Amino acid sequence: MIKLKAFLLSLVLVIATLALLNVTYVKKIDDYYKVKDNSIRYSTSYEKYKSRDILTSNITPNTLVLLGSSELVATINEDYHPNKIFNYNDFYIMQIGTSYSQNIIQATTLGSIEGSMSKRKVAIVESVQWFEKDGTHQDAFLNKASQEHIFHMLDNDKISKETKEKIINRIIQITKGNKQQNDIYRKYKSYFIDGKGTIVDKKLLELDKAIYSFKLKQTFYQKHAKSDYPSLGDKTPDYDWEKMTNQFVEEVKKKTDNNDYAVDNNYYNTYLKDRYASLKDSNKDLSYLESPEYSDMELFLTVAKELGIEVEVIIFPVNGKWNDYTGVSREMREKTYKKIEDVAKSHGATVLNYGNREYDDYFLFDVMHVGVKGWMEVEKELYKFANQAN
Repeated sequence: MIKLKAFLLSLVLVIATLALLNVTYVKKIDDYYKVKDNSIRYSTSYEKYKSRDILTSNITPNTLVLLGSSELVATINEDYHPNKIFNYNDFYIMQIGTSYSQNIIQATTLGSIEGSMSKRKVAIVESVQWFEKDGTHQDAFLNKASQEHIFHMLDNDKISKETKEKIINRIIQITKGNKQQNDIYRKYKSYFIDGKGTIVDKKLLELDKAIYSFKLKQTFYQKHAKSDYPSLGDKTPDYDWEKMTNQFVEEVKKKTDNNDYAVDNNYYNTYLKDRYASLKDSNKDLSYLESPEYSDMELFLTVAKELGIEVEVIIFPVNGKWNDYTGVSREMREKTYKKIEDVAKSHGATVLNYGNREYDDYFLFDVMHVGVKGWMEVEKELYKFANQAN
């Protein structure tokens, strides 16, 4: 009897210790991503992009959400990137997206996090490369989409059932080659759209989502995925944008002097130099004019409109000289910029269309990602957009 009591007491102590450790561990994770500086906002961690809690805990009235893809990351270490220009207490960017974070992914992200956005504005970079004939690829979607964001988007009463159904149908279509993920999204549709299932079914979905959510935060913590961005001060300087641009351009000229395309030297050496001859006219059949991405873009804009969020669409050009060399039709490119602009305007978005800057040296960093001139112009416009009265 004494041994049994001792065993039971030990068991209770073990359970209590594990519970205490669990609470302590969870608090450590929460404290890690709930910060007052920009170390989360400018982090490029996949887990950050996918985690609703990490994102919403770092969106304040001074935050402008900027959605995009690889252009947000390509120049992350350059002094003209938003993480350097807008690293003050009165205004900063929450950048969300990496390569292939396309419209359908950003629609679910916005639908998930919008409750934390007291500033009812969002900017999104619509990359021309998204609009290839196949649109979002399954592998890219599976890697970049967030099950948590999709759940909360579907659970958002502000978004119409019609829009939710279009989005989840698109997701089911994209993931049809992956049974595990496809089954999850079919369950989401069954409950949220078709109205099938009981409260128990929803609780099971919530449990699965909660486990997914915790794993994201745990991985973020274990990877030490915060970036080091202590604030540079209380107030964003009254920048002389032209002077600052000219200074940065002089620095960039020294880094782009080994090629005829004003492309970053390291990029040219890594991706183009050894393949240069073989790339001549290699993309002559490329077109961005017909793509499911246009419908996905409309879904994103519809979500924003239903949520009462003002959208600024940014269209960056490709490198005109390089695209001419690889045979990409200039006429097609110009029509693509215009088509993206028309879709945006038809949904009430404002548009920054820089398609006419293809041949402007130093507007881009490489053959596709925005560089010093592009960022300087857009940063000026983003600051204006974020701070003007609705």
